Amino acid sequence: MTITSLVFALFCAGSILIYWRLPQRFRILWLFAVSMAFVLTWSWELAGILLVVATVNFYLGRWLVAAKDGRRGLLWIGIGFNILALVALKYSNFYVTALTNLLEKMGIHTGAGGLLLLVPIGLSFIAVQMISYLVDVYNRIFKPETGWLDFALYVVYFPKMLSGPVERARTILPMFKQPKGLDAQSSEHYFWLVVVGLFRKIVLADTLSSIIPATIFLHPGAYAGQDLVLYLFAYAFVIYNDFAGYTSIVRGISGFFGIELTNNFKLPYFSRSISEFWERWHVSLSNWLRDYIFFPTSRALLKRIPKRDAVANLVVPPMLTMAVSGMWHGLSWNFLLWGGLHGLYLLIERLSTLWSPRRLLDELPKWRQALSALGIFVLVVLTWIPFRMALPTAWQYLVRMLTPSAWIKPDFWLFRMYIIGKTQVSSWTEFNLPDVRVFILLIPALLLDWKQYRHKDETFFTKWPVWAKALFLAVLVLVIFLLSRAETGAPFIYQGF
Repeated sequence: MTITSLVFALFCAGSILIYWRLPQRFRILWLFAVSMAFVLTWSWELAGILLVVATVNFYLGRWLVAAKDGRRGLLWIGIGFNILALVALKYSNFYVTALTNLLEKMGIHTGAGGLLLLVPIGLSFIAVQMISYLVDVYNRIFKPETGWLDFALYVVYFPKMLSGPVERARTILPMFKQPKGLDAQSSEHYFWLVVVGLFRKIVLADTLSSIIPATIFLHPGAYAGQDLVLYLFAYAFVIYNDFAGYTSIVRGISGFFGIELTNNFKLPYFSRSISEFWERWHVSLSNWLRDYIFFPTSRALLKRIPKRDAVANLVVPPMLTMAVSGMWHGLSWNFLLWGGLHGLYLLIERLSTLWSPRRLLDELPKWRQALSALGIFVLVVLTWIPFRMALPTAWQYLVRMLTPSAWIKPDFWLFRMYIIGKTQVSSWTEFNLPDVRVFILLIPALLLDWKQYRHKDETFFTKWPVWAKALFLAVLVLVIFLLSRAETGAPFIYQGF
């Protein structure tokens, strides 16, 4: 059941209506039942694995409080269990071929399909949630959950299960017990979150993705330099609108249950520094990395080397944090390089503060803010190259994109012949001109982001007159409907993580 389907919309509508008709004491049970029903539409094995993960972490949390000795060892057992589950199931492709070959040499036959391991969708998000829960219980920041059903719901809660956000137990578990009430204003806000999310996903992300040539990230040498630049920028908006669209949809759906989820994206492409980018991009994961990797590493180093400008204190925390971020996305060299580049950016930014005092970004002249935002955007876009491609291909893509001779002069004569009907072409790329469809889509994408940024309100249009909102909604729904029938849909990108 995909969250952009009509079936999912009906599933959510029915679940919400019944939820608010039930007495409070039955609502958690109902949310758990519908969440498990959602999981079962993917596979019963997935449901079983999630329940095992929930049960093990539930009892580990209780044991962490009950134990008088060996609490630290118990914590590491819990962290190890969640990392092992992540490695064994998500990263199986990294080692399963070698393991299969080894077993075959030993005379142990694994069958025609080799070792087939189920990869639970969203396991990366669940694993970091479980680790944060155990650490918070260990540090006595949060008391362990005493009800198994509540904790199991925390694991399988369907709006956030596929691709987050990464929610802390201490934030979301109280909302399960005491959800916020719904009124006309909040209901309108959640409704528009869903509509905007669908627009970002179906109209912007899926359509842009369908325009990008299927082979450009496999064989970049076959394309002109200007095409590589254009489609790389297009991909930057694909991945952003895809994930931001998903987050907006599930925040709206969860809001109708009275449960607020983290706003995972706060217009990151307007960031004026790399630090600000990570405060705006994948916010829930960024905060997790900050609180459970960056800060503990910094504190541990400062105890040994009590100088903030020491090389180790400057280099290790950002590089280690972003390396973990890369490995979280996938155990491969391209993700490690992606994380390493962001770590390097953060390191350079930290080093710059040693020679000049840091000024608040809002205090900078407007032209410097705009120039900084443009520079940060370009740096971030460049990191999408290794994020999207294997390292050899990524290197080929970068070199060709930056080679002047790879930039081919537009064929205006062929374009003129095509316009007057004297020749035919198989694709727009034969003109060596930018694909105009990309710009047509980037205009509403940038306009939406700019209006949200200026108003500091993601649903700024709720303040419009009723007739304007009705017209705006009609246009959005029509566009979403037409493009949803055009078979441009694709799975959410971060569903793979």
